[in-house]
Amino acid sequence: MAELYQTLHTFHYWISRVGIVVGIVMLVLALYIGLVRHGDVTKWFRRGAYAVTAFIGVEFLLGVTMFLIGGRPGEDVHIIYGFGALLSLPFFIFVETTAKKRPAMGSYMWAFALMVAIFMRSIMTGAIK
Repeated sequence: MAELYQTLHTFHYWISRVGIVVGIVMLVLALYIGLVRHGDVTKWFRRGAYAVTAFIGVEFLLGVTMFLIGGRPGEDVHIIYGFGALLSLPFFIFVETTAKKRPAMGSYMWAFALMVAIFMRSIMTGAIK
């Protein structure tokens, strides 16, 4: 069981770091499409947002699995940040896909800025001391 936990912990660690990089890249793309090009959400950008959502889901499932086998984060608020990371991007995707006024890139700008902030804060609260 210790080996399983260590493997999950390693994946959880690296996915969170990759998540920050991917979030920053998606934020820069959203800023470029929305503010520089004054464009609408592209098909490929939306697919990328869906992929990032799935990526966060995997991160969340790893955290839940570690919690269920006895692991605990450094601070309990880490669990709240995990739920926030899981729910924030789908919320903004919903807002964008149901928006009547176009372009709706502002939703993704907020979404990825928030995602990066949540990931950074959750990293600060997750390490076991």
